[in-house]
Amino acid sequence: MATAVRDKAKKFHRFVKGLKAKHSAVLLAPDQPLLDRLVFYLLFYGNSTTNARRALKSFLDTDQFVSWNEVRVATEREIAEVLTEAKVAPADFLAPRLKQLLQAVFEEADETQFEPLLERINEPEKAAERKKITDELRKWAQDLPGIPPWAQTYVLVGLGLEKTLPWDPHTEAVLEELKLLPAKSTLAQKKRIAKALIEGLPDDLGPLEVHHLLVEYVKKGTKK
Repeated sequence: MATAVRDKAKKFHRFVKGLKAKHSAVLLAPDQPLLDRLVFYLLFYGNSTTNARRALKSFLDTDQFVSWNEVRVATEREIAEVLTEAKVAPADFLAPRLKQLLQAVFEEADETQFEPLLERINEPEKAAERKKITDELRKWAQDLPGIPPWAQTYVLVGLGLEKTLPWDPHTEAVLEELKLLPAKSTLAQKKRIAKALIEGLPDDLGPLEVHHLLVEYVKKGTKK
């Protein structure tokens, strides 16, 4: 890492650690399933963390739904009612998209979980077989319905197929505020810098955790 980027990374690491102290509520347990974390991320992106956590708890409540598979086969109205009860909006917009996402995961993994896909990635011993599988899953993740483009990157990172920050308006706003992006840099250059900035962070602050913190920071009123 060049000296200039290394200095920027140190600045960014200090900033992120400060965010963790202030906004730890946006970080789910590291051993929580990837699908739980993804759904929470999609809900808290445009809503308060408290309400997103309330909705996630309702979806995981065995008195209401036995599993994500039960949510998958629920009606859009039933899903929207859970979101509305948790004050997550817009419920009518999010409900059908959540169903689309869960259905796509089920069709690929044969379960409404990402863990079978992680097993599929780690199973082959031969590099050629693993590359074939990872290429297929990378294409699948990039075409996932019901989620924004940066959430597709979120899935790739969660599956271990990428190591980068999901690039969205929030990520860009923070890096610009911190003056970590050169003037007139291209999108590709910005993404390369963002990827370099997360090198060397402690294990409990991976790319997804960092992105949660940046999103919450912007939601709380950062300069843009």
